[in-house]
Amino acid sequence: MYGVVRVAADNVVSVYVVWRYKVSGKLRQIPVGTWKDKGGVSLKALRDRRDILAAEVKAHTDPIERRASAKLKRDADKQAAALKLEAEIEAAKLKAQADAAEAIQIQQSRLALQATEKARMTVRQLFDRWHHLDLRNRVKRGSDVLRSFEADVFPVIGDLAAEDVRKTHIQGILDAIRARATEDRPRVSTQKKTLSDMRQMFGWALERDYLLADPTAVIRKAKLGVSTERERVLTEAEVIELFQKLPVSGLTETSKVALMIQLSTASRIGETLLAHWAHVDFERRTWTIPAVIAKNGKLHTISLSDFALGQFQILHSMTGVTPWLFPNTELNASVCRKSTTKQVGDRQRYDKPILKNRSQDAHALELAGGRWVPHDLRRTAATMMVQLGVLPDVVEKCLNHTEPNKLKRIYQRASYEGAMREAWGLLGERLNLLHRRATGEAPNVLSE
Repeated sequence: MYGVVRVAADNVVSVYVVWRYKVSGKLRQIPVGTWKDKGGVSLKALRDRRDILAAEVKAHTDPIERRASAKLKRDADKQAAALKLEAEIEAAKLKAQADAAEAIQIQQSRLALQATEKARMTVRQLFDRWHHLDLRNRVKRGSDVLRSFEADVFPVIGDLAAEDVRKTHIQGILDAIRARATEDRPRVSTQKKTLSDMRQMFGWALERDYLLADPTAVIRKAKLGVSTERERVLTEAEVIELFQKLPVSGLTETSKVALMIQLSTASRIGETLLAHWAHVDFERRTWTIPAVIAKNGKLHTISLSDFALGQFQILHSMTGVTPWLFPNTELNASVCRKSTTKQVGDRQRYDKPILKNRSQDAHALELAGGRWVPHDLRRTAATMMVQLGVLPDVVEKCLNHTEPNKLKRIYQRASYEGAMREAWGLLGERLNLLHRRATGEAPNVLSE
């Protein structure tokens, strides 16, 4: 080993050490390290490195050639990797260009197909597109509109190209609805609602350039007639009569309870039949109607009176093992929201013939004041609250009506919870007294 001695400015001495050897008669040297008098590699470490290199030479391996070979290999690998990366980048560029060209072609084909489809889109297809892009974002996801179209619109023009629909087709749909009218149900409101829904769909299609004209535009709602608001309210005498007739009416037990819950909470029959047990809190004595079920899309919490709570407890003993208050026969969903209304209607046939395969108890629920429907119980409950001294504003809150005055709706901050709880409590107490009168437990209770 040979060394080159150096002295630094700080007087630190260092020795740069190389090992010289011969291979095939040629003198070679290779660095083994640097020794310093203050730190650096020790002499022993330098000798150990020398011995390792000597062993390689003895084994006919030249360390210098090995290092040179390794460097050449590394350089070759780097060059190969660079060439591979360059090739991959170029391939990616070519693929991106091909994909872009293919995407343009696909888009052009899709646009051409859409143009063809748009030109001859059927009314049902137009409705499906309207429902997917707009209608399903509304309250109840447009389920009520779908039912209306399934019943009255699709059977007439569902398979007709939307651009071929004319005023005469729309008028035919409205005339078919009018043909089902009866003295009790003139169907004017149904005609106007169906016309309004069709007008919204065709108007939406116009905005999207699916159509060039709206076939409903020249039909005026006023020509269809005047909508009559139903005002049927059961008197207290009729409520007593209902309490007496309900147990022997032949209604299913759950339907009986549904009517009592509706009467004691002023809820809508549809909201009642779609209720879940998860929304009933027996400890807090509340029933919450979530926004997705409520007709106006607003969450509504009802305070349960003793009378109402008792009905929920009776129902829980029958259906509490399911998620729904009123499950269907397969126990996989809620019962149809129209089931109770149909059962009640079947038991008020008066002078009409009994429907085939329907209840034979055709007069079981006929009351002195004439035909009634479950929704009348909601109106009856509201009327009773007013008669018991509840303020109209509080009754409106109990009914979960939307405040028509925008200014009040935005700025009104008063809480009605206490007043609403008291209103439901007064209603429950009165219903309890009337029920006792009906069963003979309280014969002295006065009624209208």
